[in-house]
Amino acid sequence: MMSKRWVPALASPTEFLSPPAVLGGRGSTKQIAKLLREQFGLTEGTVLVAADDAVVNFGLAENLLHALEGAGFRVVLRKGFGSEPTAEIVDAAAEEARAAKARAVIGIGGGSVLDSSKIISLLMLNDGTSADWLGVVDPPLGVAPLVLIPTTCGTGAEATRIAMVTVDGAKRASSCTRYVPQAAIIDPDLVASLPRGVVASTGMDALAHAIESLMATSASPLSAHHAIGAIEMLMPNLDKAAAGDQDALASCLWGSHLAGQALNAGVVMGHSLAYCLSYENPMPHGTSCALALPYCIAYNQNLDPELASALARAITGGQSEDLHTAAQAILDLSKRLGLPTTLDEANIPEGTEVAIAQRCVREYPRPTNPEPLEEDSLERLLAAMRTGDLAAAFESTAQTAEVNR
Repeated sequence: MMSKRWVPALASPTEFLSPPAVLGGRGSTKQIAKLLREQFGLTEGTVLVAADDAVVNFGLAENLLHALEGAGFRVVLRKGFGSEPTAEIVDAAAEEARAAKARAVIGIGGGSVLDSSKIISLLMLNDGTSADWLGVVDPPLGVAPLVLIPTTCGTGAEATRIAMVTVDGAKRASSCTRYVPQAAIIDPDLVASLPRGVVASTGMDALAHAIESLMATSASPLSAHHAIGAIEMLMPNLDKAAAGDQDALASCLWGSHLAGQALNAGVVMGHSLAYCLSYENPMPHGTSCALALPYCIAYNQNLDPELASALARAITGGQSEDLHTAAQAILDLSKRLGLPTTLDEANIPEGTEVAIAQRCVREYPRPTNPEPLEEDSLERLLAAMRTGDLAAAFESTAQTAEVNR
């Protein structure tokens, strides 16, 4: 039974962001014209559709494009974003939208395209380029009407305030509350034929969003509620979804969306570590997050006991309230999905542990991480990650646990 739910302190100041309208169900993408009319008052004009090349090539955008054109909209289709969109690519798309006098942006694809769509919607109304809108921003003219449609089970980008873009070779973040779109569409038909590897990687990214946001000191009652719900949808379904089970895929898509809403509370050191691991050996973002996740739980073992119990119950389906057992369940899931669970399996060069720990603390600090990010503790954690010694990973912050008793 999982009726017992932990919530953060109810009197603490919090903020929760969510799309005002979320349209769901198989084939719901066909309702795009209705959504534009009801949410934005748009019944005609030009819209920019930003799409993954694969989404277009496999025909996944056809329902969207036909519905828009059938309702009388002129569509400008923009592709070519790639897996890591650069500022130049995003700026060019924004310029095309301006030239076409587009009235709205519709993003359909994975996290990279959805993030690009957010920045495009900002640049359509405000001066400058992508590089001028990094960090926390508040555009004076707001953003253009924005609808986001995910086609993976992982990023939750259709619900978050963050947009990532590569500027001068470095992946940078732009954060804006208005990036949370006025409307999102969750259409299970769009994930029906995802390859196993994509489901595995993106699904573990979603799981990391849910678990890390729950551990964040900035968690709110609503973000915690969504995070636990996402964990309970993802943990029992990821194996089946990777094998092609359609109901499980739909559950993971919705779990990813809930995790994206929870993600607005912020992630913690697991994502910092994931960025640093990818620096040493480039890999899909979800893969690096999956590798870091059980060790992130180990590092942050000194949680409020009620939160630790709630997190463990959600991860284990109510079977355990022990974080060691929960972290092992995550590790075992990654193994079953064929993802690396050690630094050796991920081909992270030996001898890089010190550099990874330093980069994690200096370049990706997480003030909302429940445990201070300290280089010595992270070095011990990384030493345990080398061979997958989860017990040793828990020892990395065990001394802090003893002091807190």
